[in-house]
Amino acid sequence: MRLHRFRLPLRRSPAHTPVLGRVVVVVLGLGVLAAALFGAAGPYQQTRQFRAAVACERGTDDCFDSEAATIVGRHTYTTTSTSTYTDANGHTHTSTTRTTHYEVTWRRADGSHQTRDVSSAFYSEAEEGQPATLRLWQGEVVGVEVAGGAEWFLPESGGRLMAWSYLAFLGLGILLWGLFGWWDGFFMLCFRAFAWMFMGLLPVVMAVDALAYGMPTGAELVAKVLVTVLFSGISGAMLVGSLDDW
Repeated sequence: MRLHRFRLPLRRSPAHTPVLGRVVVVVLGLGVLAAALFGAAGPYQQTRQFRAAVACERGTDDCFDSEAATIVGRHTYTTTSTSTYTDANGHTHTSTTRTTHYEVTWRRADGSHQTRDVSSAFYSEAEEGQPATLRLWQGEVVGVEVAGGAEWFLPESGGRLMAWSYLAFLGLGILLWGLFGWWDGFFMLCFRAFAWMFMGLLPVVMAVDALAYGMPTGAELVAKVLVTVLFSGISGAMLVGSLDDW
């Protein structure tokens, strides 16, 4: 009797993307990247102007407008987020994070009310009925001061710059996928996209904050760098682990 040998596939090789598909993805990535950089140009210049005002304020000049206000409310609330992902070995992991948010409401000179998220340190200093001083830049509230504490906010231009920068990071990811990636299922595409975007979140936030207020120093800088490296490193490890052949 003659025995036949059959080769059993031990792993599934990823299906390579056709050349036309790669070209389409590369063009799409370049388009998103170019559009994001173009959109970020204006907010970038405005944020640099805000940075100049911050540097001036830290000197001897009074470079922000001021407005008297009154603290009229304090509130805390908790949000819960649950994330689930599957690693390269097929194991499913679920993590739940609870975050406490602190809000302070003030009444402006025209009688209108504004509510903003603040740090826990400022929240503990702001009491209802307490007078406050608002710091204005081009008519926008960018800071609030009370006796014993102050809180500064990123201007709207900084928020727009952050959004455009994050979109540019997405375009870079699409471009890299078109150049070096492959197709091995919709789930893996979503998984890698999530890992890529999460990896760039904190670096983008830290870069925009540094542009608006200057690079932190000392313990604050060390803490921010460690947190950024930790979370970006975790998502980067998830991304690299998913690139192994299945």
